[in-house]
Amino acid sequence: MTSGEQKQAMRDKMRVRLRAFCAESDVPGSSLAARRAVLGSEAFRCADIVLGYLFHGDEADCTDVLYRALLREKAAGVPRVLPHTGDMDFYLLDGTLPFGDQIERGAFGISEPVPSLEKLAVSPALAQKRILMLVPGLAFTHSGKRLGRGGGFYDRFIARLRAAGADVTLAGFCFPCQIVDDIPTDTHDAVMDIVFTAESLPSTGENRANRQNTPSSPQDRLGQKRR
Repeated sequence: MTSGEQKQAMRDKMRVRLRAFCAESDVPGSSLAARRAVLGSEAFRCADIVLGYLFHGDEADCTDVLYRALLREKAAGVPRVLPHTGDMDFYLLDGTLPFGDQIERGAFGISEPVPSLEKLAVSPALAQKRILMLVPGLAFTHSGKRLGRGGGFYDRFIARLRAAGADVTLAGFCFPCQIVDDIPTDTHDAVMDIVFTAESLPSTGENRANRQNTPSSPQDRLGQKRR
């Protein structure tokens, strides 16, 4: 089998595993535990910018991490797909407005930030900012390999960040059932520096080192609007 065929077979397997997990497990509790791991991490404490996502379907919910980033006067952003391009940009949330007022139904039926928000400029200026990026996926390994959903949006955006010299820490964010022993990868696949789940400690950041030689959250209101 080719790498692409191996990835697709693994995606099919992981979708079945995720459906079973979501049907049988405490999904909100698992997301909460993973968020607590992020909020207690050095990567979160040191970040100037926190990039996350608006969870959809069987994804772990990282919304409260973004809310708490705003409370700590960090910048926080979520992605918006650029139609017919295969790319996406991140838009910065406004801490003075309710989350629900800043999103709309976007590409693939997934909630996205409204385009009137400030777009994160991917430029050399980002090298002066510390970025924590929470990355969804279907599967991860403890060593940082990631299996996405096949669109390549995150790999391409991460490549743009790195080409601009951004100081970015990549953090997989997932349920415990999404941790696997190995994942087939290609050279363009981004490797995570940290992987956060409900049941395991984050990695020590070895991938990053090698490359470099609760107040009430609005997430429930956001989820109601998305549904």
